[in-house]
Amino acid sequence: MVLTIEHLLSTLTLVVNTLLENDIPFAVGGGCAVYARGGPPSDHDVDIFVKPVDADRARNALVEVGMRPVDPPEDWLTKVYDGTLLVDIVFRPNYRTVTDEMLNRGAWMRVGPAAAPVLSGTDLMVDKLMVLDPHRLDFTRLLAIARDLREQVNWRQVREETSMSPYARAFLNLLDDLGISHNREAESMNGNTGGDNVVPQYLVANLRRAFAEDPRTAELGVQVTIRGNVVVLSGEVGSAERRQQLEAVVHEHAPKLRVHNDVRVSTPAAPADTEELT
Repeated sequence: MVLTIEHLLSTLTLVVNTLLENDIPFAVGGGCAVYARGGPPSDHDVDIFVKPVDADRARNALVEVGMRPVDPPEDWLTKVYDGTLLVDIVFRPNYRTVTDEMLNRGAWMRVGPAAAPVLSGTDLMVDKLMVLDPHRLDFTRLLAIARDLREQVNWRQVREETSMSPYARAFLNLLDDLGISHNREAESMNGNTGGDNVVPQYLVANLRRAFAEDPRTAELGVQVTIRGNVVVLSGEVGSAERRQQLEAVVHEHAPKLRVHNDVRVSTPAAPADTEELT
C-alpha cells in the first residue's frame, strides 16, 4: 500500500481527536507539523510529541480506538499502528525531553481536516537537525523544509541548541551562505529568542486556506489583515451565519488574537421587473 498525505491526515485526525477527548497534552511533530506550517507534504508516518508521564496513557487511548501497539527497542518513544500506518508517540526526541514548555511553544493550527497544537518552527528544526549523522546526511529535503519555514524559525536558538552536532553546524553554514537563516530584524530588536509566534504573513495564508477548506465557511474571497494582536476580516459573504463562522475559524487557529469582523452580508436582490414569457 502506497501512503499518501490523505492517509496520513486521516490517521492524524483520529489521533488528535482521541488525545483531545482524553485530555492528554500533546503537539503534532515531524512531517505533518512541517506540512501544517507550509512545508512539503509528508509521506512517512505520524509523529506525536507528549511528555514522558503521558506516553503510556496516550498509547492506551489509541489502542482503545483500534490501533495496534508495538514495543520498540528505543527508549525515547513508543509506537502504534493504524492499519499499516505508523504512529510514533515521542517523549524524548534526540535526548531532549518533551516538557510543558515545549508543548506550550507550539500553536493551534489546521492540519488537513483536524485542528491541533503543532510544534514551533524552532523546535521542529532543532529536531530535524539533531537526526543528522554519518548515515543520514542528505540535505535535499531538509533544505526544502528550511526554505519554507525560514520565517517561523529562530535560527540563533537553533544554532545554540544544535551546536554539539558537526552535521547540524555544516547545514546551518549552508543556510547562512544561501541567506536562509538570517534572524528577523524585528526578532533581534525585541530580544525575542523563542521564535515561537507564527509570523503575520504565515498566519494570513493559514487563515485564508482554512476559510477555503473548512466546510463551515468555504470562502475564497474574504480578506485577512493582521494589525498587532487583531485579525481584521473584510469582504462579502452570503449569510450572517457564514459571517459568524469566519470568526469561529479564526478563534480555532489563533485563540490569543482578537477579531474585528468587517465582512458584509450580501443578500441577492429579487428581480425588479416581471419576466416576460415569449
